[in-house]
Amino acid sequence: MDLVDKNKKHAIRYSEEELAKAKQMYLEYLTVTEIALQTGIGRNTLSYHINKTGSSWQIERELQKAELLGKVSSAKKADFANMAISSIEIIKRALADLAKRDQAPTVAEAKRATEILESLDRITRLDDGAPTEITAEKPFVVANIRKRMLIDPFAKDVEVVETVEEIENESEEDVEE
Repeated sequence: MDLVDKNKKHAIRYSEEELAKAKQMYLEYLTVTEIALQTGIGRNTLSYHINKTGSSWQIERELQKAELLGKVSSAKKADFANMAISSIEIIKRALADLAKRDQAPTVAEAKRATEILESLDRITRLDDGAPTEITAEKPFVVANIRKRMLIDPFAKDVEVVETVEEIENESEEDVEE
């Protein structure tokens, strides 16, 4: 540690080794106070290095954190894949035993088998990029909504002047255009 005279103020200059040790401690998620106490480097100096523009310790720590989270995420994906494979084997065995059994499956067993098949189908569809739910897309037509409001017993607060016949005629005109 050297003392440097700058404008009659004494500034402490720390060696590369001292700063490297402090940086390593920061990258290991020690607090600034803990680093200052263990290294003897002032909190202001540490804050400068942590936040300095260009090559801050904070940016490096965030990059390491992102890299670590990526590795953990990959490991979790691998674990999930292994668990899924094991689960599928268990399900295969259970369904095979159920199919070989002389007695017919109970309603609960049949329902559970159906739920398993639905789940497997959704997983397969998801892997293929296909929709996981069955939906019917219908075009948004104001006339259809008005017609439903006339039929809907819960839409009493809505004032609708047209009759069902007028709406059907309007729908036919929309289709022709």
